Amino acid sequence: MGEHRATHRRPRVAELRVGQPVRGVFMAKDRQLADFSSKPGRYLTFTLFDSTGEIRAVAWDDGETIYGSFEDGDIVSVEGSVTSFRRLPQITIETLRKCRREEYVLSDFLPHTTKDVHALMAGFRQLAGSLSHPHLRRLLLDFLDDPKFAAAFIDAPAAKTIHHAVIGGLVEHTANVVSICESVAGLYPDIDRDLLLAGAVLHDIGKTVEYTYTGPIDFSDEGKLVGHIVIGDHMLGERIGRIVGFPPELALRLRHMILSHHGELEWGSPKRPKTVEACALHYADNLDASVAQFSQIARSARSGSSAGAKWSQYDTRLGRQVYLVRTAMPAESGEHAALLEDHGEDGAL
Repeated sequence: MGEHRATHRRPRVAELRVGQPVRGVFMAKDRQLADFSSKPGRYLTFTLFDSTGEIRAVAWDDGETIYGSFEDGDIVSVEGSVTSFRRLPQITIETLRKCRREEYVLSDFLPHTTKDVHALMAGFRQLAGSLSHPHLRRLLLDFLDDPKFAAAFIDAPAAKTIHHAVIGGLVEHTANVVSICESVAGLYPDIDRDLLLAGAVLHDIGKTVEYTYTGPIDFSDEGKLVGHIVIGDHMLGERIGRIVGFPPELALRLRHMILSHHGELEWGSPKRPKTVEACALHYADNLDASVAQFSQIARSARSGSSAGAKWSQYDTRLGRQVYLVRTAMPAESGEHAALLEDHGEDGAL
């Protein structure tokens, strides 16, 4: 692709510590000018980020000039130092310039899932082949075997910030929801397994259109004006319309699952779940999103300014702090050995 890396190693956001000088290349977003309270003029605040995290930046001098030198989503080379603002690290900028395209590799600045997205896609195709219902099997393969859809599905994030907000996050989240639904289908014989699993694979397809991610992850115009639930219902209706003889009632039940998977009207669902499959899908989706959100907060706290603390910073979305202490496993020769003696070597009670 004609991209190359600089010969020296660039600092990563996750490695920055208060007191150290910074000379590096980052992606920029959220630039804003603010008035000084005690003198004329304005200073610039913005966010710098790469695939390892993000950090606040401030330019006290020449703020208006620097503001006009780049746009949100640009890659910029900065020099400055890491200082502290409200007990959080920030970069105080001394110089900034917009980078030329040949100076960076775009993938360095966008966080990616650690999962093998191609293996997950292969798993979805295998799942489609396991469905007994021919129309649902055909529908899933119609999506998954479409190169344009598959490419977007593999790359898209599952959210802007809250959970799985990384390139490939949508496939990772979808695979988790499918796994949860497979377990639920095994517990409740009244559930239509084929319908539930098809809905699990397709529930967030609208996110392939809802987000833009060639720069900072953000909402597309269609994402802001319509939203992924309605977009997904439209995409589903188009594909179903191409399949001859697709049962109307099956289409209605599947559409209902897409339209109700957020569960509540105030959470963006046009409808609340009214079938057992829609109910199961909603709670599976919410479970994965919620656990991922907690895990993300905990990981960020343990690697950031709260490293070693018992509690994370207060999270405004959750409305609480997250407890960070992990349970230590007992040593084999001590407490664990005593437990085995009490309960037998196999641990049976």
